Amino acid sequence: MLTDDDDDDDDDDDDDDDDDDDDDDDDDDDVKYDCMANTGTGQVRHGWVAENRFLKSEAEPAIIVLSVPMAEQDVMLIQFQWQSKMASRVFRSCVYFPYEFSVFLTYKQFAPPAREECTFSLFEDATGETLVSLGFSRDRVVFRYKGVRYRFKMDYGYQDRKWHSVGLSMSASSVAVTRDCKRRRVRPLRTPFPDLLPVANTSFSLGRCEKKSSVFQGLLKSVILVSGGDAATRACPSKMDIQPRLDNYIRVYPGKQNRDFREVCLGYSALTPFYSGRRSVCEWSDVGNIAFDVHAKKLKVCINGVWRQVKISSDKRRLDYLLPYQKLDSGLGAVDVEVFDLPGEGKFAAFAAAGVEPDATYKSNLYQWRNGKFYFYQRLRTSTAQSWEFFQIRNQFFLAVANYGLRRATNSTLYKWNKVRRKFRYYQDIPSSVARDVEAFQIEGEHYLAVANHREGNNNIINSTIFKWSRKDKRFQEFQNLPTKGAYDMTYFTVDIGTGNGLNHGLAVANSFDGKSTLVFSDIYRWQGGRWILFHSLEVSGLCQTFTADLLLYDEQYLAVANAFSFGRHNPRQVDSYRTNSTIYRLDKRTFNFVQYQTVVTNSAVDWEYLNIGEEHYLFVTNAQYGGLGDRLMSNGVDQFVLVHQLVTPPNTTDFEIFRDGSDVYLVLARADKHQSEVLKVKFV
Repeated sequence: MLTDDDDDDDDDDDDDDDDDDDDDDDDDDDVKYDCMANTGTGQVRHGWVAENRFLKSEAEPAIIVLSVPMAEQDVMLIQFQWQSKMASRVFRSCVYFPYEFSVFLTYKQFAPPAREECTFSLFEDATGETLVSLGFSRDRVVFRYKGVRYRFKMDYGYQDRKWHSVGLSMSASSVAVTRDCKRRRVRPLRTPFPDLLPVANTSFSLGRCEKKSSVFQGLLKSVILVSGGDAATRACPSKMDIQPRLDNYIRVYPGKQNRDFREVCLGYSALTPFYSGRRSVCEWSDVGNIAFDVHAKKLKVCINGVWRQVKISSDKRRLDYLLPYQKLDSGLGAVDVEVFDLPGEGKFAAFAAAGVEPDATYKSNLYQWRNGKFYFYQRLRTSTAQSWEFFQIRNQFFLAVANYGLRRATNSTLYKWNKVRRKFRYYQDIPSSVARDVEAFQIEGEHYLAVANHREGNNNIINSTIFKWSRKDKRFQEFQNLPTKGAYDMTYFTVDIGTGNGLNHGLAVANSFDGKSTLVFSDIYRWQGGRWILFHSLEVSGLCQTFTADLLLYDEQYLAVANAFSFGRHNPRQVDSYRTNSTIYRLDKRTFNFVQYQTVVTNSAVDWEYLNIGEEHYLFVTNAQYGGLGDRLMSNGVDQFVLVHQLVTPPNTTDFEIFRDGSDVYLVLARADKHQSEVLKVKFV
């Protein structure tokens, strides 16, 4: 345990461990190396590693091991004692502190700190000012440099008396913290890290930052400092490191293990990606075999050359059919239904009532689920409503509606839950133009609301808008415009490509009509540099396309497109305009592109829904024409989805949602031609 008395530790004996490759480890004066190396892209710092090992006995001296690669394969080791060390003796030929670096430490704490405790710092000798520091507060990892502070909230297990690890990685545009090689949080840089931070007249300190700061109360087993790379990706095992023929040896740390410390040689190049991952492949001879992924703590099976997760469910039921259960007065012309859970209040269903005539205003109905039935709860004012979206910002709950509108200037509306009156109340107008859909999502702690604008007057080629929540004003403000052509739907999704760099964020935008044809490109956007960037386009045909990207089977991710109408030069005679092909795409995680996987014949398809029951996976597609004939219930076969049922739903069913109540599963149908919508109950065998 480190206490205030630890500052006066005497300089004890040097470590006596031998290293076959380095005969002069104990002689600091013989170390000569170049800190800078000329490359084709300019001067780039070589990688270096400083590792501190605190021994179990407090009476024994702890040792810092510094590994500096003079070339690609040459490693030189230097030993010196803690707790404070002049940085100039560590960086003998380095003038400046590396501007891209990472720190990885292993520690144990038995109680939450009363106030912020520092574990690692670089400070000025003359003034004692801390230049760079890493520490812990009660529930956060705290990183500081030159007056800038970044706090990362973590789920700490102080009382488990186990070792934990924290890795901090500083890059040119962001800073990230990884805990226990699994939980990773990323923050964009508000202030760039100094490119020219001198190391002269500075020192490193372990266990304390400034003299007035609290000493770290706990045990430190290792502190690793790496230049130009991410120490967490090197210190942690890969997510899926199963060798061919089920040799499940997981490397804990690259490089050879040598007695009491590790040797690490890290090179750095401006062309080297900050994170590197590899595909979880298996040999064909292992097809059908099962292995355990140590890092993910999941059982996986080799399928078609790839290790995929095995999901063992206790629910052995299989879907048999859908039975009529309840009829609801959803308002005239319901075209959408949103089912959501409101904490402390239960489950609700909001119907978007569009009406029959475009020049009429209708109110949309909200129902609450109680004792196995829906009961009317509230009526909300809308203007030819098209879509509802429920979302949460901290402890506040919102309902956003996309209003098609009676006039060109009609806005969409945001409602907020009033906890006292237990009702949704008007909160804000959202600027829109013939809005078809609203989509809420959260990225790196910021909240956004996307609005799909269908047209402006007779012009379908207009911008749809992304709004961002202002913490100061407590309102959504315009953030980014996306060019669209008769936008009908937006879907936000995330992809984990297994590189250790966290989630990749995507936004699918369904374009339906450019004024001449329904054969248009719909777009896939990717979040980069704090904005949406067009990444991929899909050529689809349909007046109404709906995307769903939350379908995950065997670690694969799919995107389903509902094509509703065929109009334009590709169908000049208007033959079978409602008979369309809807497509299922599969995501290629290496390229972030969606590749066509399967085509399904539909009759004006308007919606896809996914249902998982036990080990069975189902896709529903709703057909709005021909009396709902051909509504399909599909299950995953060996290499594609296969038809298992052909349903006949009420005519003009435009949307449906799936929800669960205990072990029971229900479908809520929205009908556009009548007041009554319907609830169906799943029958199992």
